[in-house]
Amino acid sequence: MSAIPFPPQSPVGSFPPQSPVGSFPPQSPVGSFPPPHRILYECLNDRETKTLWDAYKTKYGDQCEFEEVDAAVSNSIDDFAKWFAQWIAFAPAQRSTRVRILLIWHAHFLSLACQQMLRRSLEQRSFRCRVWFHIEEALLQSAIVSRCIVTTLPRYVHYPKIDGVLDPALWDDPRALEMELERRNK
Repeated sequence: MSAIPFPPQSPVGSFPPQSPVGSFPPQSPVGSFPPPHRILYECLNDRETKTLWDAYKTKYGDQCEFEEVDAAVSNSIDDFAKWFAQWIAFAPAQRSTRVRILLIWHAHFLSLACQQMLRRSLEQRSFRCRVWFHIEEALLQSAIVSRCIVTTLPRYVHYPKIDGVLDPALWDDPRALEMELERRNK
């Protein structure tokens, strides 16, 4: 009886394998089609999510319809729930459309009532409609999280370049420093 060959061991710290775009579950990477319901978690930013979303729209633009809504703007049950009910009920605009995908930017701003309505919709009426949630804080209801594949995108680290002199008086008395700058600029 021969031994079953195992894949070569990866160096310590590289398992699970990380792709340049983020950490993806092996059963359904972000590039898979048709897409499942997904949560795109990017800590305190949306830069990488925007890049990923644009790339997905470009790759599958002929097979999908894409829609975006910002939950920071419409997040109450009165405006978001009505809009979402219409979106999920409408048929695709083109016959070649296989799946409709909605990206809810800043989904952590949705009210609890909206999240409850979304949870029910994910259970019942999501055959050809998929919902992707962009969150910067982990504040979605666990019932929604359990129905989605969670993708953690890498952090965008930016170190600012400061030109000139940074005056520490800014932290002591910001108004006084502002008045001094205004006086100098006259």
